[in-house]
Amino acid sequence: MTEIDSSIDWNEIAKSKKGVRTNDNVSAGNVIAETGDNIIISAGAVKEHEYIVPKDKLDFFDGAEVHLNISHSELAGFEVPAK
Repeated sequence: MTEIDSSIDWNEIAKSKKGVRTNDNVSAGNVIAETGDNIIISAGAVKEHEYIVPKDKLDFFDGAEVHLNISHSELAGFEVPAK
């Protein structure tokens, strides 16, 4: 497992749309972009939910998924309001 650090290629993770999992083992969508100190996660077939999550809420990257150090219910607090 790889700790979240500056050596992670966020562009590659976003390009590959790597999955995201919360600390209560719930699939939370896919990384679609990185902006400074945040990652943007999209969940749902037609971008039903979009989250902007600070990188300090990330736990580790195992090569397949980005793991958050927050629960799925806490993730809701980072949801971007629908346009």
